[in-house]
Amino acid sequence: MKIFGTTLALLFCSISLWSQTYTLSGIVQDDATGEPLIGATITSGEAGTVTDFDGGFSIELPAGSQEVTFSYVAYSAKTETFEMDGNKRVEINLEGMVLNEVVVVADIAKERETPVAFSTIPSIKLKEELASQDLPMILNSTPGAYATQSGGGDGDARVTIRGFNQRNVAVMIDGVPVNDMENGWVYWSNWFGLDLVTQTMQVQRGLGASKLSIPSIGGTINILTRGIDAKKTVSLKQEVGNNGYTRSDIALSSGRLKSGWAFSGVASYKRGDGWVDGTYTEGVFYYLRIDKQLGNHLISLQGYGAPQKHGQRAFTTAITVTDTAYARDLGFTDEDIFTTDNYLGLDRGRRYNQHWGMLNGELYNTASNYYHKPQISLRHSWQANEKLFWSNVAYLSLGNGGGTGTEGRFSNMILPNGQFNLDSIATLNAKGTFLKPEGKSERIIRTSVNNHFWTGILSTLQYDWNKNLKISGGIDGRYYRGDHYREVYDLLGGDYFTGVGNLRIDQAQARLVEGDRYDYNNSGFVSWMGGFALAEWKNERWSVFANVSSAVSGYKMIDYFKPKVVNLADTTVYVSYNSDAIVNGTTYTLDSPEAKNQTIDWVYVPTYTFKAGASYNINKQHNVFFNTGYLSKAQRFTNVINDSRNNPRQPIKVFSNYDNEIIQAVELGYSFSSPVFSANLNAYYTNWENKPLDFAVQAPLPDNPEETVPVNIPGIDALHQGIELDFAYKPTSRLTIEGLASVGDWIWNSANTATITIPEQNTEITYDFNAKGVHVGGAAQLQFGGMVRYEPIKNWYVKVKGTWFGRNFSDFQPENLRGENEGRESWQMPDYFLMDVHTGYYFKVNKWPCSVRLNILNVLDATYISDAQNNDTRAPGITETNFDAPSASVHFGQGLRWNASFQISF
Repeated sequence: MKIFGTTLALLFCSISLWSQTYTLSGIVQDDATGEPLIGATITSGEAGTVTDFDGGFSIELPAGSQEVTFSYVAYSAKTETFEMDGNKRVEINLEGMVLNEVVVVADIAKERETPVAFSTIPSIKLKEELASQDLPMILNSTPGAYATQSGGGDGDARVTIRGFNQRNVAVMIDGVPVNDMENGWVYWSNWFGLDLVTQTMQVQRGLGASKLSIPSIGGTINILTRGIDAKKTVSLKQEVGNNGYTRSDIALSSGRLKSGWAFSGVASYKRGDGWVDGTYTEGVFYYLRIDKQLGNHLISLQGYGAPQKHGQRAFTTAITVTDTAYARDLGFTDEDIFTTDNYLGLDRGRRYNQHWGMLNGELYNTASNYYHKPQISLRHSWQANEKLFWSNVAYLSLGNGGGTGTEGRFSNMILPNGQFNLDSIATLNAKGTFLKPEGKSERIIRTSVNNHFWTGILSTLQYDWNKNLKISGGIDGRYYRGDHYREVYDLLGGDYFTGVGNLRIDQAQARLVEGDRYDYNNSGFVSWMGGFALAEWKNERWSVFANVSSAVSGYKMIDYFKPKVVNLADTTVYVSYNSDAIVNGTTYTLDSPEAKNQTIDWVYVPTYTFKAGASYNINKQHNVFFNTGYLSKAQRFTNVINDSRNNPRQPIKVFSNYDNEIIQAVELGYSFSSPVFSANLNAYYTNWENKPLDFAVQAPLPDNPEETVPVNIPGIDALHQGIELDFAYKPTSRLTIEGLASVGDWIWNSANTATITIPEQNTEITYDFNAKGVHVGGAAQLQFGGMVRYEPIKNWYVKVKGTWFGRNFSDFQPENLRGENEGRESWQMPDYFLMDVHTGYYFKVNKWPCSVRLNILNVLDATYISDAQNNDTRAPGITETNFDAPSASVHFGQGLRWNASFQISF
């Protein structure tokens, strides 16, 4: 009986153990990009499930050793064994069956392998949080990044990383650089709709992992679009938002067809009135990609563009124009507030925009941007064998458009509500007076046009020497032409306008009509040829890389308005309208064959880059890394060639001093990774020598102080250093908590006397300034934030995000800290906190995935200043330069906004 009882007990325990189940949960993602794979299949015996909309899954498995297979279309399946003795959470990375040529060209960083600090933003995050904002605004949840909407115009966002503005942050779309070749800026209005086709957006802070000689001092923003591995689908989306915003999208993808072809396309249309008064927007986005797999070859043709027009709030204004109560809280006195020349008025509110008025019963913004920049690329990649991979990209960018503004005295045509009296201006332009002929417009809308033609090629060869060593190299060639001119855009009721600048016509008699050019007219040319090489070595614990690159930048300029030049054997003379030159009895005029456009022939500037780093995996959870770099970078076009735009009679010239910028950087990092908790901590030190001016300084000549010449000021140095932290905690499959912190110390490091040689004047200019120890302006040096995402029920999420920005100094030019202002800090803006709320629900209708979302931005309706200019006496109402709030002009950030959307996929 005793033996029977024991046997029965053992049998009962065995049955209980056999029937015991545990939960295996986690996320399935792309190994290269970290993109969650939606709809991936997980199977184990008879049990199975698929991943949800953020790549997550959960499956019940019996106790004991269990084999689980993970699979996804166009990816290699992976089978792993798990000892199910409790609930487990895992992270599964699947590799694409076709080597992604974009990942190779774009140098996408990988966790626990690439020794750089980076943040990866998957497409699901864009869908849940972007909410009709410009792409950079999503980066405020990235340590060290500071993004604002500037004046509030759609597409006018700017972003800094580690205190470096967009000119020094490289932006790459599928590995192709998009920073303006002349000035380095990025105009986000050109990329509206890109969120619809983005697979992954990765921000590499610091020098980054790119092999190219790109301007990645602050960081690199890599945007990868979907390719041949996209799933077969048709998707429709409709958005609505505050102030009449609507956006309609359609996207389709064929997936990889049996014939090796794949097609994907997107079309989008948006319009809205803008939260800031007068900042209307209207635009179309289109995207088409065709892929063809030919054995080991992949050919891709891609084209996209976004013709758009939007109203702007182009210039900052005095704080009192917006909010006198806010000004008093900042310490303004009545004398500060009630200035005599503040013709815009007081307390106009955060939505106030000084640039618009009513014309013939319709709103008319005098400051508008219109542009179309289609970009086309043809790619070829070849996996020659298991070791050799070759990728080639040829691309073309065509830019057409500009921005409007006022010409003439508009300041005395302001209505009591602070807006332009455009109807009265149109009436005055049309009628004649004793002093003005009938139809002569004295106030017009002009446009500054910046068209470009840009073509380039990237060729990358990668060879896997063995299982540990990989080497790659290639070439980067570019050619750019930018045409810049000002033209009459709207005569505002008149028939013609007389404008200066063109010294080849009778400016007093010329009647300019809409479309005629005046003021300036020139073309800038930029050529670029570079080479790069990268060696990477890794084993189970170590990952080491060394990168060298070199490029030669060439700059050239032609002017079409300045006097023509006649180069003779023993002299050079200039000829213009009614200003001929007589040399040795010969008269030279504009029509003489010897008279040529003023031209600066190619000026070539060599550059080079060296970067190296190492990553060490202490174990499966802990990793440390180190990287360093040395860059010799060419200064921008406008710091090498001076167009003398403000003085038509002054010849174009090459600046006498355009020595390369020198960047030295060191970075250390530590990361911890587990299925439940991960964190990254890194420290950086970046020394920037010979930082170029944004604009040339007009310096007086020693022998004639009344005459000034434009000069570069050499020796402006800066030091950017800081610590960054970000973490994610996922205690359950339905709860995620994220946090970030960034503490920066960004200062100018210059105190010197610059001596500039002026060859054409046969003289030298001495320029003293002292900015040593003064904090860099234009970005918050303290940033703390967090996010909580919770699913009360499966597929319904609620996400709350908050970010605090502090120690944000108003922008200024360090070379202006002279005399009694040496070493003075610019005005520090008040700290502020922003909170956003996002919620959405995923569901299916007849097996068709659907989603509804609601986003509320600045849910607390906080009043804050996002951008400021120190001592801005150009702004109405500002007369003093006291390095304080009354001396600063500002942009107030936008208040509470909302966006709702519905999406269905077939």
